[in-house]
Amino acid sequence: MIKIYVKFIINSGAESPKKLVDRLRRIGGTPLIGEYDVEIPLDENERLFHKLEAVHRALKGSGAYYSVSTGIEGVERSADNMPYLDQRKNLEIRKKFYKAKLGRWKEMGIDTAVLEELIDKDLDKFKEISKAYIREHLERGKIVEGSPRDLKQVDEMIFEAVDDLGVSMTSICKMCELDEKAVMMSLGRLISTGKVRRNTKGGKEVYVRAGRKRGGVPAPLDVTAAKSEAEAIQRVLSAIRTKGSTVKQICRDARLPEGQVMDALAELLKSKRLRSAKRGRGSVYLRVPGK
Repeated sequence: MIKIYVKFIINSGAESPKKLVDRLRRIGGTPLIGEYDVEIPLDENERLFHKLEAVHRALKGSGAYYSVSTGIEGVERSADNMPYLDQRKNLEIRKKFYKAKLGRWKEMGIDTAVLEELIDKDLDKFKEISKAYIREHLERGKIVEGSPRDLKQVDEMIFEAVDDLGVSMTSICKMCELDEKAVMMSLGRLISTGKVRRNTKGGKEVYVRAGRKRGGVPAPLDVTAAKSEAEAIQRVLSAIRTKGSTVKQICRDARLPEGQVMDALAELLKSKRLRSAKRGRGSVYLRVPGK
């Protein structure tokens, strides 16, 4: 079992050692005597970096400085065996990380039996073939029999809901009328195949279509102004998605300047060919049936 070891560096403005230990007890910590002050075991279903984040949150505001290290239960930490320990620790951490990833892929409906064998036999070989293997299975629809839903259809719907500017998990759930678990599984598939990636916008996690420049700056869109009002209206109508589109989505899908999009929307609302509806903090535009 992997363990996290915490060492406090206390100053006069920090909380007492007892209070610091009590903070870490809440996340499974046990006080130690020796080089480190607290040890925290990492359960099989936990990810190392999530646990480290929990340590950080638990000590936030205490005023104390701290350092962390990781080790494996049953292996003594000493200068003589540190190279071996580091090598073994890194190997175990890598295996744990990849096994957790396989678990998520399996939940997506992908047959991971071949990859599970490779993790223990040849980790380098696993890294070499896993990405191509997963991509092939997702793109060709090779999923475990008895999968509860049409994964390809769900992925297409969610990919349509994501745009170049970034859409939050909550917004995707509302637009697609799916629960969070289904959306997370689909986003995992789309990220694995390089179609979608995570980004941060205003301090919040959003999902964007792949192909954008790094640093959160959207790649320039290939915008072509309409030659007439009628052309702009037709392009806006064609860009409206089944479950509605935001102004930003219409601009991207229609490849029109925002000014022409707004003028066309005003005309379409006036002629009652489109209607607007509140969704979250913003609005979407939907076709009016029969128009």
